[in-house]
Amino acid sequence: MQIQIRHQLFIRTNQINRERQSIWFLHGFADSGLVYREVFESSLAGEFNLYVVDLPGFGVSPINQAHLSIREQADLLSHVIEEETHDQGQVNIVSHSLGSLIGTWVCQNLKERINFYFNIEGNLTEADSYFSSKPLQFRTATAFVESFHSEMFEMAKSEERYKRYYSSLRFADPEGMRNWGLSSQEHIKGNKCGSEFKALPCQKLYVWGDVDTPLETQQFIQQHSIPNRLYKGIGHWHMVENSGQFYEDIGRCLG
Repeated sequence: MQIQIRHQLFIRTNQINRERQSIWFLHGFADSGLVYREVFESSLAGEFNLYVVDLPGFGVSPINQAHLSIREQADLLSHVIEEETHDQGQVNIVSHSLGSLIGTWVCQNLKERINFYFNIEGNLTEADSYFSSKPLQFRTATAFVESFHSEMFEMAKSEERYKRYYSSLRFADPEGMRNWGLSSQEHIKGNKCGSEFKALPCQKLYVWGDVDTPLETQQFIQQHSIPNRLYKGIGHWHMVENSGQFYEDIGRCLG
């Protein structure tokens, strides 16, 4: 694994081969690129250029005062992807949870440059906003973070998937979390995020499990004929809980 810094974004990569397509991995709310750690041990690492991003205010990437809102961060990332992959052909996107708003907007921005978009339990309906809406319940970022840290620490005691998440959470900037929570809500109301995902013309797949996906979202998938893949018995973090199968299936889709 190698490290790149692009416009204050900390990006983990493999050995870049300009003749290959790239896959860009985007984390969710209060998370970091650590959530995709296993991808560098998967078969994808020998077949694609991998870019695992810490978005502004999360992981190692500092808050970028010029790109505070979640929509502004999508525009920044679109620029970085264009800059980095101008000679690499088409681009593939993998995103998780609230980070899938950014993934969807990147696909909108890059248009025909996008080959395939994998949306891992991203926000399709208002019901999916169970973590990212929490900052709205507190008057300050500090108060929210104290409560959220305590809540996630208790969950990490008994569930391995939350241990990984809690590790990234400790690095997340309080204002960065609050910015994502506040600036994402207008895009979630009325299931706008789901409608935008549905309208994307690129190849796409919604990845979900029957452990954490809300019933409202399951119904949205069915009613709107969203291309999807169900992994039974898997929770919110497929790339942690089911990494081997998950990355193998991505390779099949792109093969």
